[in-house]
Amino acid sequence: MPLMAEQLVEEWLNRQGFFTIRGIREGVGEIDLLGIRFGKDKVEGWHVEAQVSFRPVSYVTKLTKERARSLGKGRTSAWARPPEVFSECVDDWVENKFKAKGKAEIRNRAWPGINWRFVFIHGVVKYENELLEIQKHGIEVISLHQVLTEICFGERRVHLGAAGADFAEIVSYYEKHKPQSSTKVLNSASLRLCG
Repeated sequence: MPLMAEQLVEEWLNRQGFFTIRGIREGVGEIDLLGIRFGKDKVEGWHVEAQVSFRPVSYVTKLTKERARSLGKGRTSAWARPPEVFSECVDDWVENKFKAKGKAEIRNRAWPGINWRFVFIHGVVKYENELLEIQKHGIEVISLHQVLTEICFGERRVHLGAAGADFAEIVSYYEKHKPQSSTKVLNSASLRLCG
């Protein structure tokens, strides 16, 4: 799922006129997507992280290594976190995903001198308040549902045919034909039952 979600997000960015680089690695660290778009007066840079789940069993953020060790729990434990642990985990996650020195170096090597916008794309989350806490750090939080809606019904500035283009076309096809297909299937089933 992570690769497919990243491909759809990349297609979404491309359709908005962004040139993208996906999966930039530095040691063990990785940036999911960097997008750059040239406007009349400025160059816009987005650092996008995508973490999509449809059946979450725990938090988006992991327990910090120190907290997991002190509590004797796994980093992805679904254990209910008290407020101080909750905030600490979000702080650590934001630092590792977006603000770490290594991530800043990757961004600056790719496009020096850009002020970067930080964006987190998510699927279903178990704890909505986690998204609110992430937003407090200056991260724009966008649902995959919004991304798919914009792919299906949004204005296309550019259609570059990124890796997610095929997935996007399938989703668009489904959305455009859903009412007709549902009606046909129901009518066909009704005829079989009645006939």
